[in-house]
Amino acid sequence: MPSLPKSQLPVFVRRCWNAWRKANVSIREEEKTRLGFYVGGELQWREGEITDRKRANRPFITVNKCKPAVDQIEGDVRLNPPGPQCKPVGENEDAPSPDIIEGLIREVEYRSMSEVADSTAVKYSAISGYGVIEMQTEYSNERDDQQRLVLKSVEDPGIVFFDPKARMANRQDARWAGKICQYSADEYEMAFGKRKVRQPGGVQQAQGWMADAMGIGSEDTQTLLEWTGARDDGDGRWRGPFYVCEFYMVEEEDRTSRLYDDKLWYFDGEKIPDGVKRVEGDGVTERKSPKRVIKKYLVDALEVLDETEWFGTLIPLFPVLGPEIYIDGKLFRLSLISPGMDSNRALNYVATTATEIAGLANKSGYVGYKGQFDDPRWQTANTEVWAYLEVTPAFATDEMGVQHLLPPPQKNQWEAPIQWLLALGSFFTEQFKAVTSMYSSSLGEEKGDQSGKAIEQLRSESNVGNFSYADNLHRTKTIIYQQMCVIFPKIMTGPQVVAIVRPDSQHEMVAINQVFGPDGIDPATGKKGKRNNLALGEFSVRVVAGPNFQTRQDQAMQMLLEAIKINPAILQNPAVTAKIIRMIGQGNPEMEGIADLISPSNDQEMTPQQMHQALQMAQQQSTQQQQTIQKLAQMIATKQPEIDAKERQNVRDNLTKLLSAKITASKDADRAQADREADQFMQMIDNAHQVGMAAMQNEHQQQMPAVTAAAQPAPETTGATQ
Repeated sequence: MPSLPKSQLPVFVRRCWNAWRKANVSIREEEKTRLGFYVGGELQWREGEITDRKRANRPFITVNKCKPAVDQIEGDVRLNPPGPQCKPVGENEDAPSPDIIEGLIREVEYRSMSEVADSTAVKYSAISGYGVIEMQTEYSNERDDQQRLVLKSVEDPGIVFFDPKARMANRQDARWAGKICQYSADEYEMAFGKRKVRQPGGVQQAQGWMADAMGIGSEDTQTLLEWTGARDDGDGRWRGPFYVCEFYMVEEEDRTSRLYDDKLWYFDGEKIPDGVKRVEGDGVTERKSPKRVIKKYLVDALEVLDETEWFGTLIPLFPVLGPEIYIDGKLFRLSLISPGMDSNRALNYVATTATEIAGLANKSGYVGYKGQFDDPRWQTANTEVWAYLEVTPAFATDEMGVQHLLPPPQKNQWEAPIQWLLALGSFFTEQFKAVTSMYSSSLGEEKGDQSGKAIEQLRSESNVGNFSYADNLHRTKTIIYQQMCVIFPKIMTGPQVVAIVRPDSQHEMVAINQVFGPDGIDPATGKKGKRNNLALGEFSVRVVAGPNFQTRQDQAMQMLLEAIKINPAILQNPAVTAKIIRMIGQGNPEMEGIADLISPSNDQEMTPQQMHQALQMAQQQSTQQQQTIQKLAQMIATKQPEIDAKERQNVRDNLTKLLSAKITASKDADRAQADREADQFMQMIDNAHQVGMAAMQNEHQQQMPAVTAAAQPAPETTGATQ
């Protein structure tokens, strides 16, 4: 789109705004109706019905089923916030790592509290089908020109308008877009001063002789009056409210780009990083190419108040839309509650009718003929219990003149058909759940004997039918992340240290855009340095969603505590106990101190006090081990004579048995067989004795290394303070 003269921009902006309104008349009316259903109350009733019922003093009951359905979608996004995932495209040793790009994106979101913008956009998308997230830049502080990105929520998407010819899912193909803000007369003058729109006769001149020069027709005149309040204060000054539009327009310009020694092409007018110089000499060092430029204009009804150039390649107004369908070229946009509004309205009718019938029910307990209730006890028959009630006889005369005794009073048995109305109300409730995929089981209402995990699974199943709303938000966030990768190199130029946010929400400082010599050696370290030049990297960015770091940590803690209940022996390991204390403390210094006493962290230097405590603990352990060694030595010295005596006694007993065997054998016929048996028996005794001695010696040798190590004095700890 070619650039326009500034004198024609106000008219062009108003025409764009009017074209958007005409193209979205029916859609905007549907959006306002859906927003009313989310709010509830009188807004869920048609205006004429409310007026008639108030005039007739009739009730109107609202059962708001739309808000809980939308709140669940918004809650799911809050519990599972989107985050960036970067993958490098190609290889460049001087480009930053994907972790740095992800950290920069997280830092923007952390500082901007982007969860507010995300939840607001998805809430409006679920209600009306139209939400918006805005990206802007701001100065880091008041004392320098360093800019940074910020994400902002749009609390009223109705003030944002887009090119109606744009068709892409997030309107990336829009040629223009804008955001309307209203100012009172005083607010306008405080923000912009006494501009043309506040000068006497300024608007009249635009309507009069300047109309032809500016190309203002009757339709433009009407929008001009809307933008200036449509009436003056009697002195030629218009009262307002005054419309001021932040208008973005896509322009394509042929610009010259030149090659620099960091192997990048820069357009004329761009800020060149410090230390980077143009490449001179043979070869192609400059070229002309079209550049997509996003111009931002601040426009009121009559003039351009400000003009800047946006850093990105897309208009920084990113819509989050509901499902869209085209029928014969006409756009229909749906939302979560749009198919359930009829069921909700019918449920309101049922609830109101049931309430109205209950209010009109007959309160009289008995029905009878006049004259039958002379007994005073009839006056309290509905509030007190009487043993009997007397009836005064009453007679009626027929056509023949014969009198007949009339029946006694009867109990009023009429009952309002409330049960049928409740059944009808249940029908419409189920219909609403069906069209919004919000069933009772999905919401955990029908628990029964189900476990907590089963209820959680049922709740997550409802997301299948409504996943498109969270997915549309993720699609929008993907485009936002991609634009951040385009803008970062333009606002973060030159060597600097910036903050990034890690996945665990902890901040870290990293150096970017470093400049080294031709050999790439970092003078500070004497080693080859990494430049982390943001302009050199190219990344593919996607969105991942899931519980945030704190939620995941809480879930892990809960699972760990359950495991400890099953097996308390886990806590016998000091390192495990210290880690659990650190997780529970979440950075609390006192809890960290307790954990360090149990098991100091490996990546943390011990303080002199901690080193002294560790030395004392080592000395105590050494003393205890020495005492244990002494006790073992005393036990061995005490038991050794007894062991020797038992061994000698065993030898004597064995010799006695051998001599007895020989005497017995002399009396036998086969003396040779007796000698053989005696020799075998003696050999068995010797073997048993050797085995026993070997076992005792082996046990003694196994104990000696541990005893010797424990007996050695503990090594001195350097740096410990006594």
